[in-house]
Amino acid sequence: MIETPNKKQKLMRNNSDSSYSEDELINFDFPKKDASSPQVGLQHDIMIAGTRVKLPVKPYPCQIAVMNSLILGCTKEQNCLLESPTGSGKTLALLCAALAWQEQYSEKIRREKSDEMDPESLHKDDDDAGNFFLNSSQYFDEKLFDQILSRNKTKKVPKIFYGSRTHGQLEQVVKEFKKTAYSHKRMTILSSRKKTCIQETDKNKDKLCNELLDPRLKAKKCKYYNDDAKKKPTIFSKMDTPWDIEDLVSLGKEVGTCPYFGARVLMADAEIIFCPYNYILYPEIRDSMQINLRGNIVILDEAHNIENICREAATVDIRDDKLLIAVKECKHFLDMDYKSITYATIHEYLTDLIKFLNDIEVKDNDRNEMVSKHWVGAVFRELLNVNEIGCPRFPDFIAASKIAIDDFKQNMKEENSKKINPTISQESKKLLEYLCFGMQMIASDKVDDYRMCIVETNEFIEKVTENDWFSTTKKLTKVRTMILKCMNPAIVFEPLAHEVRSVILASGTLTPTVSYQSELGTKFSYIINPDHIIPKNQLYIRYIPQGLSGKPLKATYDQVNTWAFQDELGNLILQVCDAVPFGVLCFFSSYKAMNTIHNRWRNNGIWDKLSNLKTIFVEPKYEKDLNPVMKAYRRVIEESLSEQYQTVRGAIFFAVFRAKVAEGIDFSDNEARCVLAIGIPYLLQSSDVTMKMEYNNLNKSNESRQLLSGSEWYTVNAFRALNQAIGRCVRHKNDWGAVLLVDKRFELQQNINYLPKWVKTNIKCNQISKLEMELQDFVVMQVAREKEEKEKLLKN
Repeated sequence: MIETPNKKQKLMRNNSDSSYSEDELINFDFPKKDASSPQVGLQHDIMIAGTRVKLPVKPYPCQIAVMNSLILGCTKEQNCLLESPTGSGKTLALLCAALAWQEQYSEKIRREKSDEMDPESLHKDDDDAGNFFLNSSQYFDEKLFDQILSRNKTKKVPKIFYGSRTHGQLEQVVKEFKKTAYSHKRMTILSSRKKTCIQETDKNKDKLCNELLDPRLKAKKCKYYNDDAKKKPTIFSKMDTPWDIEDLVSLGKEVGTCPYFGARVLMADAEIIFCPYNYILYPEIRDSMQINLRGNIVILDEAHNIENICREAATVDIRDDKLLIAVKECKHFLDMDYKSITYATIHEYLTDLIKFLNDIEVKDNDRNEMVSKHWVGAVFRELLNVNEIGCPRFPDFIAASKIAIDDFKQNMKEENSKKINPTISQESKKLLEYLCFGMQMIASDKVDDYRMCIVETNEFIEKVTENDWFSTTKKLTKVRTMILKCMNPAIVFEPLAHEVRSVILASGTLTPTVSYQSELGTKFSYIINPDHIIPKNQLYIRYIPQGLSGKPLKATYDQVNTWAFQDELGNLILQVCDAVPFGVLCFFSSYKAMNTIHNRWRNNGIWDKLSNLKTIFVEPKYEKDLNPVMKAYRRVIEESLSEQYQTVRGAIFFAVFRAKVAEGIDFSDNEARCVLAIGIPYLLQSSDVTMKMEYNNLNKSNESRQLLSGSEWYTVNAFRALNQAIGRCVRHKNDWGAVLLVDKRFELQQNINYLPKWVKTNIKCNQISKLEMELQDFVVMQVAREKEEKEKLLKN
C-alpha cells in the first residue's frame, strides 16, 4: 500500500463571518446538530436543493447560489452558466456541490437496486403499468413501453469531469479538492506528457512517446510502458486519495511505470476526473484519451473563452508538406502490393489535393503572409467539385481512410510484435482524421458555418526522403495550408451538451453572458451572477474620461498614437503610482500600443519619473519568458512589505489584455492594489474577425439560432477581455483595491452595462483633480482597517 500524508485536517479552516439574507435561505434546510455524533473535521453540513452538502468553511451567499444551481442542473439534467466573482470560493462550491450530489445519487441507485431484489417491491407499480407481456393493449402504448424500459434500464452513477484551462489552474483545483470532505473519492488527473512522462530527454515528449510506441519501429520501445501502465489493477490504484501530479510522477519513477498512461487507466474507476478542458472539448483528444462523456457531469471552470476554443476545435488546417508525407507512405504500400485498393484511393486523392492547393492564386496581405481569397463554405464546396476533388470522391476516400486508421489502431493494441502489419505513421493518421472531419463538414448542411482559404508561408521543415521518413534535416520550404475556419462553436459544443447529463460553465468573469446560448447552440436553464463577497468600502472603482489638463482620454487606435494622449496618460499613471503603495497593474490593448507609449515616455522623461516611484516590469511577448519576470515582480512586492506604506516603493506591471497576465495569473493582496485598464480591448480588425462578424450578420435573422449581430459580438468579445483583466484586483473577502477604467467611452451607460455586477454597481465618474487625494484617503482607510482587524485577532 502506497501511503500519502492526510492533509485534510491541516487544510480545513473555519470562516464564521458570512451571513445570509432571508431570501437566500429559502431553499436551504440547516440540520440540527446531533451532540452524540462526532464532527470529525466538519465545520458545516447543510441541505441545498434537496442534497446534503459538506463544506470545510461556512459558505458565502454567492457560494450557496452556485451550489444550488449546480445541484438543480444535475438533478434535472439541465445546463448551468455560473459566474462567481474571483475570490468567492467558486471552485470549492463547484466541487462540494457536484460530489455531494453524486454521493446522494449513488445512494439512491443503491437503494433502488436493493428494492428491486425485494419480492414485495416487484408488484409496486402493477396498478400503474400492469404486466406488459399479458396486457395486449399496452403493445400500442409507446409512452408506457418507454416507461417500463426506463424502469428496467440499468442506471449508472455519473462521473464528474472537472476541466480547467491550464495545468497550473488544475493544480489549484486539486488543492481545493484536498480540503473537502469528499477527498476520499476515487480520482485521476489527466495531463500532458510534458507533465507526466518520466523519460529523461531533451526531445519533444509527445513526439518521443509516439515514436517509442510506434509498432513499426521495433528497435525502440518505452521501458516504462509496461503492464502496470496499461492494465487494471495498476500500481497507481494503490495511491491514497487525494493525490496530485507530483505524487503520480514520484510513484512512477519509484516503480518504473509510466504515470501518463497509468493516470488514464485510473479513469475507468474514478468518480472525479480532473483534466485541462481541451481534453473534453477537442473531439480528437477525447478519442485518443478514450474519454467517454455519455451521461456524465462536465464542469468547465475558467470558461470565459469557451466560444473561441470551440471554434478552434472545429477548425481544420491541412498542410501540403504533411500531405506529401502521407502520399509517400501510400506509395510505399503500393510498391509492396499491400492493400492496394485502400492505399491507391488515398494516394490518388491526396496527390490531386496537393496539386489543387498549389494551383490556387495567393497574394501578399498586411501580415506578411501570402493568402488566397476567402470562400463561403458552399462556394468552396463547388470549387472542389469543379476541380474533381469534391463531394463525389469523399465517400470512397473516407472509407479507405477508415481502414488505414483502424489498421494503425489495431497495431497499437497488438502485444505480440511479430504480428505487426504495415501501417501509416501517427502523423498521417491524424492528417486523415482531420481531412475526413473536414469532408464531413463540407458535405453537410454545416458547410456555411465555415470560411475557407489557402495560406502560403516559408518554414523550416524536416526534409523528407524516400528511405527516411524521420529525417531531422531541415530546410526552408514554402508550405501551403488549406484552412477550413469554423465560425460556429456549436458544431463542437452542441453534440457534447447532448451527450452529457449536465454541462456547467463557470468563471469569475462570464459577463457579458448574452452570447453563450446562441453561440454554443445550448440552453442554459440556470444562469447566475451573484454579488461579490468583498464589502463596497474595500473597493474604489472609477472611470476616467479625461487627463489632468482636461483633454479627453479616448484610447482608440488613432488617439493612442498621438503624443497628446501618451503624455496625458503618462501623467495620470504618475499620479496613481504616487498615491497607491505596493503593486499596480496596467493593461493595454496590444503589445504594439504598449511599446509605442513606453517609447514616448522614455523620450519625454515620464519613464524616469515613474522608475523613481515604482520598479517597472513589462509583460514579455512570449510565455516562456514570463516566469522570471513574475518572480522578480513578486520579490519586489515582498521586500516592500517591510516598509511603511507612506514611503513604500513597490512596482508597476505593464501587461496586455488577453495575454497571460490578464487571463491566468493570480495577484494576491499587495501584488495588485490597483488595476488600470487603458481603453476597451476591441480585437484588431483582421480577416478572421471580419468573417466572423459577417457570419453573425448573415445568421442573426435565423430565429432558431438567435445570434448576436456582428457588431454586438465584437463588443461582447472586447468587454469579456476587459472584465477578465480587472478581475486581477481583488481576490478574497478581506482584500481591497482600486479599479480605474481610463476611457471617455465609459460615459455611455451602454458600455457600463457590459461590466461585471460588482464593478457596475460601484463605479463612479472621477473628477480628475480629486483622483490623487481620493486614492490616498482610500489607502489610509484600508491600512487602518487592516491594522484594526489584526489587533482584534491578536486579542482573541
